[in-house]
Amino acid sequence: MMVFDYMIPVYGLLVKASARKIGSLPEQYQVPVAEYLAAEVEKEGK
Repeated sequence: MMVFDYMIPVYGLLVKASARKIGSLPEQYQVPVAEYLAAEVEKEGK
């Protein structure tokens, strides 16, 4: 299955809002969403 870039922030928002858990996401999206959320945390820290 292909990873659509526009879905990464969508899944990130769902995880951040506790509507979904990272482990419940489709497998191919888990790492990109985790990296997206980590980048957001790093931005907030600056």
